Amino acid sequence: MAAAEAPPPPGDAKRTEADDWCDSGLGSLGEGPLTPLPPGTDTDTDSEAGAWLRHVIGFVTEDGDTALHLAVIHEHEAFLESILQHTAGTGYLDLQNDLGQTPLHLAVILGLESFVQKLRAAGAGLSPQERGGHTALHLACREGHPRCARILLGHSSPEEREQLESINYDGYTPLHIAVLRKDVAMVELLLSAGADLNKPEPSCGRSPLHLAVEAQSPEVAEVLLRAGADPGARMYVGYTALYSARHRPDPRLPPLLRRFGAQEPSSDEDTDSSEEEEEDEEEEEEYDDIVINSGLRVD
Repeated sequence: MAAAEAPPPPGDAKRTEADDWCDSGLGSLGEGPLTPLPPGTDTDTDSEAGAWLRHVIGFVTEDGDTALHLAVIHEHEAFLESILQHTAGTGYLDLQNDLGQTPLHLAVILGLESFVQKLRAAGAGLSPQERGGHTALHLACREGHPRCARILLGHSSPEEREQLESINYDGYTPLHIAVLRKDVAMVELLLSAGADLNKPEPSCGRSPLHLAVEAQSPEVAEVLLRAGADPGARMYVGYTALYSARHRPDPRLPPLLRRFGAQEPSSDEDTDSSEEEEEDEEEEEEYDDIVINSGLRVD
């Protein structure tokens, strides 16, 4: 992605590639090439530089993006560093745009490892959720960026551990998302960081192992089982992962689950399932002879 251009500190009135940068939010900051504050600039005593900094920090686009969001979007690392020099440890780092995204969310989505590292070092938070309820770690799992995830997991601080169990608005933890994506490397990373490998999602009570079966991924299922996943965990309706595997096409899953101690479903479970299927068929048959919108009318 090409770096955007935006304003220099006051004193440089040059305008370059104006048309290009009028198309970007970063260009709305002013005229001229994007130039960070010179190292060592004292904004307390240098009123001109201080005014420029206040202008940059106070800038917000119509989409709610701050200058820090734009530095990430346009992958302008020098400008990012310049802003972080003056905003580290403040709430500015976690301001959210109209999509609920923080600069850290955007850096993760784009897979910008160095940006993620610098934002975290400056104090960017891990708990903010964008409009889908995703934390930065959810997004790393969704986009398949294990290196970004490794940075976010850091050194097992309380905040870093808490994000492992955070749920998005669909009820999924980062591990659930990694399992559904069949991302073996990400699943292994999350498990090594301490993710709960038996935590069910709230809609149906499916454990990560159930989700691996639904995703038809023996590879992920085996990683979970070797890590200690409970093969006897049940959904709210009482179905185990083996029961689900027997009703899905991949023939490798049932023997894998049995090898790790999964018990065969009881005859009652099979009977209940057959009755439910028969009831569904009967309900469909009730409507077979009904013609909808046939075009007939009564004169």
